[in-house]
Amino acid sequence: MQNDLTDFMGMENKIIYENTNDPVLNKSGKVSNLLLEPWPFEQRIEKFFDFCRAYDVREEELLKENPQQFSHRLHWDEMPFVDEMKEEKDLEKLLHHTIVWSFSNEHWLTFRALRDHGIDGMRNRFEKERHARSDLFQIYYPKNTIVKDWLCEVPQQIAKDCVSFFKSDRRLTMMELATLLERHTKKHYGFRNVMYPYKNLSRHIAMARPDLVDPESWVTPGTLSFYGLWQLFGGKNLFGKTKFELDESTGAYVPINSFAEELMNQFSYIAEHADNPMKRQYNINIEDKACMWCKHLFIRHGVKSTTKKIPYEWIYPKNFSLKKHVLSDAKTV
Repeated sequence: MQNDLTDFMGMENKIIYENTNDPVLNKSGKVSNLLLEPWPFEQRIEKFFDFCRAYDVREEELLKENPQQFSHRLHWDEMPFVDEMKEEKDLEKLLHHTIVWSFSNEHWLTFRALRDHGIDGMRNRFEKERHARSDLFQIYYPKNTIVKDWLCEVPQQIAKDCVSFFKSDRRLTMMELATLLERHTKKHYGFRNVMYPYKNLSRHIAMARPDLVDPESWVTPGTLSFYGLWQLFGGKNLFGKTKFELDESTGAYVPINSFAEELMNQFSYIAEHADNPMKRQYNINIEDKACMWCKHLFIRHGVKSTTKKIPYEWIYPKNFSLKKHVLSDAKTV
């Protein structure tokens, strides 16, 4: 059993999945069966943890050179954007810049233009350069929205309107902040659904300013996270079945049916497992790594293709390495 991150150092370690079920796809082209069903549960959980350890050193074949497909560190607080926002004391600017960061699908050079040259600098950049890594959230915008104009005109006003959310007498939870921002944006700016980018925003603010937003609080998974947890735990795919509601007085995102309770139990099991290489921020890290592992599993089984590569500097500064490569790092994850 490989429990030490250093076991992966310098290795061309290809994670493979042998003696598994062939994928069965439904009418929508989605995997409808458990690929790892022939494996004992502990073998599945150890393979997941092997993936997490390999993810952090980026020596595995699929992980090594694909920052678009596998674009985060094992822990969410180890990111250049977070480092920059830790130094931001102006809460309105913190919120404004993180809205742009999230709605540009985390485009580093768009963020840098705003950070270094203000809204006019960002607008000037957009005359010749892409405004976003992709228009991932295009379906959420009101019809006929020009996203590059929206990024220049609207996030600052949302920040002005909503900075008061941080003036609570307690820390917000991540789902609380995301819900409050979603409600405001749907009401005042014509969006029909905007939880996805606001969950990303909330996790980044929690990483940078844990005094404002609790980084250990609950984050409801996305689609591929649900699929990854299903492949890991077996049973039913909980996607579309879980129900939560926000407790307005405490900020807790409370499970209100048995499927939601089961989902939280799965998170707890992973967090408490002795071999889990994730040591903090369990909810966001488990949610993210279940998604990333699912991508890896599905690519290896030929039911998902790798995402087209984009320039690295769209995602991170050129001097930033995604992989852990120092022994002292390995002892602290």
